[in-house]
Amino acid sequence: MPRLTCLCGESISLSVVPNPQGFKLVWEPLREKLIEELIAAYSRATCEEEFEEKAYQLFYPRNPEFPQIYECPKCGRLAVFARASDDKPTFWFERDMMHGEKADSIGSLLQAKESYNQSESPVI
Repeated sequence: MPRLTCLCGESISLSVVPNPQGFKLVWEPLREKLIEELIAAYSRATCEEEFEEKAYQLFYPRNPEFPQIYECPKCGRLAVFARASDDKPTFWFERDMMHGEKADSIGSLLQAKESYNQSESPVI
């Protein structure tokens, strides 16, 4: 079972899928290209399964294009891997103090946004 040891000593499991500590970094120009390719795949698809297959190929290519990031649940450091297949992080980022306190984790910010989006969804 692959694990990553943070600089603070915390052990992070890399084998959980989907990984609650894991993130893919998508560069904004690449995001626009992905959207265009999804739209084209949708218009060319003859069935839902064909479109789904193309969507997975775009987001999970054989040679992953997206840098992989893992956030330490203890200290909030980010381990950045240039390629998901790398065995060591390319570099680490440490959270800065915000007004004397540690900023929220990336995961908690995304969870809060997801909760907000679900509460704003219209009831049909």
